[in-house]
Amino acid sequence: MKRINWAVILLVVLLAAAAAGCSQDQKASGPKESGSEQSKETKKENAEEEKKNIPQAALYNVEEIVKEKGKYDPDKLGKDEQYKKKLLKEIEEAPDNLSGEEAYSLAVSLVAADIEKEAEGFEKVDPVITIDSSTPEDEIDIPEQEKVNVAILLDSSGSMAAEVSGGQKMKLAKQAIQKYAQDLPEGSDIMLRVYGHKGTGSDADKEMSCKSNEVVYDLDAYDEKRFSESLEQFDPSGWTPLAGAIEAAQKDLEDQKGENIKNVVYVVSDGVETCDGDPVSAAKSLNGSDIQAEVNIIGFDVDNEGQVKLKEVAEAGGGQYKSVYSESELNDYLKEEYSRLYWEWLSWGNDRYFDILGQSNDIYFDMLGYGNDIYFKSLAAKNAMSSLRYDLKEMNKFKDEEEEDKYTELINIRHETVDEYFDQEEERKNKIREDMKEKLEKKVKELKEKNTDKYSS
Repeated sequence: MKRINWAVILLVVLLAAAAAGCSQDQKASGPKESGSEQSKETKKENAEEEKKNIPQAALYNVEEIVKEKGKYDPDKLGKDEQYKKKLLKEIEEAPDNLSGEEAYSLAVSLVAADIEKEAEGFEKVDPVITIDSSTPEDEIDIPEQEKVNVAILLDSSGSMAAEVSGGQKMKLAKQAIQKYAQDLPEGSDIMLRVYGHKGTGSDADKEMSCKSNEVVYDLDAYDEKRFSESLEQFDPSGWTPLAGAIEAAQKDLEDQKGENIKNVVYVVSDGVETCDGDPVSAAKSLNGSDIQAEVNIIGFDVDNEGQVKLKEVAEAGGGQYKSVYSESELNDYLKEEYSRLYWEWLSWGNDRYFDILGQSNDIYFDMLGYGNDIYFKSLAAKNAMSSLRYDLKEMNKFKDEEEEDKYTELINIRHETVDEYFDQEEERKNKIREDMKEKLEKKVKELKEKNTDKYSS
């Protein structure tokens, strides 16, 4: 009979138990690692979803910017520590790995200045001065009417097919020009010249497209049917021969000279010259000629670099540059602009002179007050956003340094966009106010002297 070796049996049992334990550990570790990966993926998905919940902030569209109001008042942040802590808590809970655009939108949602009321007040300031035209004898002496010629130069390059707030740029431009022509004062003549409407934006078509420049509505009184038909003759297509269009307009108006003739050119474009011309020189030549036409540029959704170049063209042409970004801005600008073309005003007596002066001062100080409020509120918001940059950086919210720099660039653009828009509007309205004040004061003086002489004889 063999003897049982209990030591060997015990060793075998222990090894089997150890093997079973290792197997159980491996099984346990497998699901645990999988769960960790799943948890990381879930967090990542949640973070991306949180980013989507951050409303995208406006950048160049002033109409949209003034509607954006942050959750926190920038002025209060520097005065109330607990208020600031609430803001920092929200930043801490914000998702990580933010791009510059995402961080910018987050900052706008938190500390954007509430300037809607001030902006509405500013827009409502009417630069037109009105006076009582009745005389002691109930007679109104109408001055010789000034003839106004309006030449519209419409960019029909391919980029005008792009979409902005309200629809396609070309379609909106046509509608606004049609409405503007309808509202022109009686006695005005209008002309429509289109450029860049042939060929395509390809290099092969450049020569043909750059030569596409023609009058589709001859200088004449507005006729709705003919004007509408002229607008339907073209669609956005090719390159941008801006200089050629301005040079052609000088020839169109070469016979329109005289003391009581006013020539005004409006260029509606979404970009700069692309046909190797010199629009600055062309505008300067037109303005300095016997025609003395002023060249105004309406920049439709133009980028910053393009705006700088188009402003130079307007300044060389003795006119103004106006930035518009949407259907409503374009319509509002053209609606107000026609009233600037000529003035027919009568008045007499010192009381009317002081009325003119009083209204002029009220308009000026109303705009100044609203403008200052808007500027300083926007500046406070910019400073608050700049301060948030350091908080976001300290909490490692930026994806990298490049996105951090992009954030700073965007908050600066936002402030500059608001500041430039209201500066331009203030300048434009002040010009209308000053022109009207000068004309009214001159007429008051003439009529006062005329009637004084009549009644003293």
